[in-house]
Amino acid sequence: TVGTAALEMELDHDTGGLEGLVLAGRHEGKMLGAMGLVELQHLYRELSGDPESRQLLETYLDGRFPVWRKNTETNGGEGLGVAPGPGAMTKEEAYKVLGLEAGAAAADVRQAHRRLMQRLHPDVGGTSFLAARINEAKDVLLSNHN
Repeated sequence: TVGTAALEMELDHDTGGLEGLVLAGRHEGKMLGAMGLVELQHLYRELSGDPESRQLLETYLDGRFPVWRKNTETNGGEGLGVAPGPGAMTKEEAYKVLGLEAGAAAADVRQAHRRLMQRLHPDVGGTSFLAARINEAKDVLLSNHN
């Protein structure tokens, strides 16, 4: 699970699929999977002042509607490719991002990181936002394993 101010997204570790819940705004309480492209594009425009939520929605849209960007203003690329700030992720969030139980061994952290990056790295169709979150989770959990 990855959360921002306006969205909560859940990654299915087996399939790589994403589903999300809108936490704020006009579409609050709606599941992204129940929204059509036009409605999602409206949500995208509403999130113009929230780059982190916008990146998360971009990730979802890239997977569900690969050509969505052709009809959407990207506001000059605002928010694209920007990783979340360092230190923002807790250990609990990091375990969730990697799909691990609290207290997992360093080898398990590395294995989960590798597995997710093979499916979600930007070079294989993922996004820089998800790759950054996966890397941050690994770094948070391995910071005490020297």
